[in-house]
Amino acid sequence: MRIRLPVTPHISITEFMPKDEARMILYLADREINDRTIGIPFPYGTEDFDQLMSVSIETAMEHRGWSIHFAIRDENDSLIGEVVVFNLVECHKAEVGYWLGKPFWGQGIMTAVVGVICKFAIDKWNLVRVAAAIFDGNVASQRVLEKCGFEFEGTMKRHFFKDGRYIDSRIYALLDDELPF
Repeated sequence: MRIRLPVTPHISITEFMPKDEARMILYLADREINDRTIGIPFPYGTEDFDQLMSVSIETAMEHRGWSIHFAIRDENDSLIGEVVVFNLVECHKAEVGYWLGKPFWGQGIMTAVVGVICKFAIDKWNLVRVAAAIFDGNVASQRVLEKCGFEFEGTMKRHFFKDGRYIDSRIYALLDDELPF
């Protein structure tokens, strides 16, 4: 299945392509992005991109439980970030995660992307709940989720372990009957 979800006139969501490797490695070389995410190796390299490419979108969409990685693209069809829908194991819920290249921060792009991908996931897989766990202190992600209608549910102490330390997590959720879009 080829997918292209329009987000704004200048931003879209698609599958990953081999041409994305250089930009992916470039953006994920930024320690500030890595400090805000879990599950992305640092430094990010060719092997990591090859592993991402080995999981096809078609296969992932047919098998619950897989992480489904989507590329965020600008008007030139260049990669600027990623949004992931994962933990589709149960029939009614999933989680969302994301990152955006630093040159694109503060422009409202991620808020628009999260809104579109959540509506798509809820409609595609008949979900009733999409959750997001963000690092405590990640105010930018907190704002993105709140603008998309997610509600803060609580803090999970020592939820993540990264770089030799435990990190508290703030849990947000969006329910299908509370979609603001």
